[in-house]
Amino acid sequence: MADAQTDTRSGQMQPTLAVIDIDIYAGQDELAREGLLENLTRVNDRCITPLWVNWMRERADLRVVCLVHDLLRFDDFLVDVIRTVPGVRGTSARLAFDGVVCSDALMDIALQKSVWGRPAAATVEVKTQPGRDREVYAALVNLPKHKQVEIVWVVKLYHSTEADLMILLLGARTAALTGYTMSWVRTVPGVVDTQVTSVLDWQILGTTKDFVLLTQRFPEPPPCHQPAAT
Repeated sequence: MADAQTDTRSGQMQPTLAVIDIDIYAGQDELAREGLLENLTRVNDRCITPLWVNWMRERADLRVVCLVHDLLRFDDFLVDVIRTVPGVRGTSARLAFDGVVCSDALMDIALQKSVWGRPAAATVEVKTQPGRDREVYAALVNLPKHKQVEIVWVVKLYHSTEADLMILLLGARTAALTGYTMSWVRTVPGVVDTQVTSVLDWQILGTTKDFVLLTQRFPEPPPCHQPAAT
């Protein structure tokens, strides 16, 4: 069987999704934010495609989401583009090599250039019981649809010490995202624990073409006609 990271037609490596959390020194938040955005908008490297920057609600820190087309260049990106920004205290990165991205929900993010009227968003980091990993992943990918919550992605992070899976949620209200996590994610058999982190703000950097590439890299499974969540 061909490696899931390799395009069997061309032999080239497929892009990897990277989520980079950036710890900021207290009192230097604006300096770091402006410096990071300046560096990211200047990136002219076909090996890395920045998609967006998040401001995280709990700690006022930053998160960069990007596509990595050449893993050998990823360390240079971290060192030269992110860690050189004044005010940056440290970074941690997680790489997703497999998972599912829901195209409709992702394009809702891509098309929203204004911060006003954006839906609430949160990431849910999921720890799974060893030996039930495939069972849990399949259940989360096929969670019921909900009127107030959209799943943007479910990606695998089994190489990480912090979480085994990561879910990105969009919703009308933060309370709806928390309730959805409590009622539907944490009740999946094999889920050991979850941690929810709310997103305060967005800065979109990628193009529509970049977002389409992300959905192609992590395609959705065929619909399974799950009942609607209440």
